[in-house]
Amino acid sequence: MSLDTKYRPLRYVDVLGQQATIEVCKQIVREGKGFHQSYVFAGAHGGGKTTTARIMARAMLCESPQDGEPCDECHSCKSILEDRSENFVEVDAATNSGKEHVKRITEEAQFGSFSGKRKIYLFDECHELSKSAMDAMLKPLEDNIRGTEERQLVCLFCTTEPRKMRSAIMSRCAPAFKIQINTPEEIAGRLKYICDAEGLEYDEEVLPLIAEVVECHVRDSIKAIEGVSMLGKIDRENVERYLHLDANALYLDLLESIGTDLPRALATIGKLNERVSPAVTYERMAEVAMMAYRLSHVGTAAVPSYWDKDRLKAAGDLHREFLVEFAQRFAERPSHPTSPMLTCDVATLHQKRAGIIVVAESQQVAVAPATMLSVPTPAATPSSPVAAPEPQVSRTTPPREDAPPTPIEELPKKAPENAAESAKVPLNQGTIQVDPFVNPIGVHIEPKAQQMSGASSTHRTDGINSISTTDFVKVLRLRVFELSQEKLISGRPARRDDVGSS
Repeated sequence: MSLDTKYRPLRYVDVLGQQATIEVCKQIVREGKGFHQSYVFAGAHGGGKTTTARIMARAMLCESPQDGEPCDECHSCKSILEDRSENFVEVDAATNSGKEHVKRITEEAQFGSFSGKRKIYLFDECHELSKSAMDAMLKPLEDNIRGTEERQLVCLFCTTEPRKMRSAIMSRCAPAFKIQINTPEEIAGRLKYICDAEGLEYDEEVLPLIAEVVECHVRDSIKAIEGVSMLGKIDRENVERYLHLDANALYLDLLESIGTDLPRALATIGKLNERVSPAVTYERMAEVAMMAYRLSHVGTAAVPSYWDKDRLKAAGDLHREFLVEFAQRFAERPSHPTSPMLTCDVATLHQKRAGIIVVAESQQVAVAPATMLSVPTPAATPSSPVAAPEPQVSRTTPPREDAPPTPIEELPKKAPENAAESAKVPLNQGTIQVDPFVNPIGVHIEPKAQQMSGASSTHRTDGINSISTTDFVKVLRLRVFELSQEKLISGRPARRDDVGSS
């Protein structure tokens, strides 16, 4: 039998702490009001809420209670202690949370109220009950047995998360009994008693340390000394080995290296993975970050004795406000964390802390407009990426009057396919003149078309031929007629580029 089961309290006097709750429970039994309502015991796991509820149930069903406590001598008490009682039913709500199961319980309670054999139901982890199951209990919890003040259904609800309980259920119960967390010194006294009873060799000064490490949970503390005793004497060395306190220095190493030394941070993660799970690392790093933050900003903080307070203070002064983001990142760990997830989160925090901004470089491929000549380019391969075109800067400064005209660069030309295409000529850099079109410079005409139409031209100072609006209309009509003839021959309708555009 494990030590936590062997030394589970059977009477109120054995319960560690909880004096106020125990006194109220005793008074309820003394006054005979136990069946007037149901009760809720709320608190952290391993704190004694289920143990206290069991003692209260035994006292309520006891044939001759003694000052509010069970006598442990009557038939009812013995049958409950031997786990064979028909009047006390303990339900694991985590596995029996459905409406059908609860409906059977309410029917049994109603039958018991007529037969005179009262029953008490203890729902452990009652916050796991489904909504429909809780709804099925509402009326029996509220209705009295005819002619009495006793309820049809009396339950003892034990939960670690009372906020998940329906308010309608809570309102039908007495004010919840809050099971308080014990101090390390109180737990150390209980551990000392168990070690003496079991003949375990121990150092008394490490017993409060064990209670601190397991966050002052009584059951976990008893389990811890049982595990440490298997390594030998219950001393600091074996406690650190069994409870992985040697990992605390690694947590501080990781906190110090984020944003300052990425190789050291990654190496520390590897060492932590050899000692604890990623889930534990996430939890502990969030705790360490907030302890360092409080020490740095407030100057004082409740730091357990197994942490290096000086290093925590130095880490807090190093990171300051970044510690809040560190703690938030580690507190929001994935549901099933793995080592790669932990490494990714640490690397992300390192980049933010170091001020590293990652910008992805995009590759752009320039596409020539429809009015530009097609210039053959080498096929792009994975080894030769296409370079983005350099941005062009538009200059608006007018040229001097005495400056010589800027020569016009010839763009590479492809082989002409027809007479109309062979007549295309460049007007300026990066722009190709295609047949008659209008642009801000004026109305222009391809020379060959001008000769065919007989239109008169004027010579501009910039070397570009220009015609009048009347002549342009004539040339345009001629071109439309040509396109209509081409459609009759080829069957292909004319497009905008066939007319001439920019």
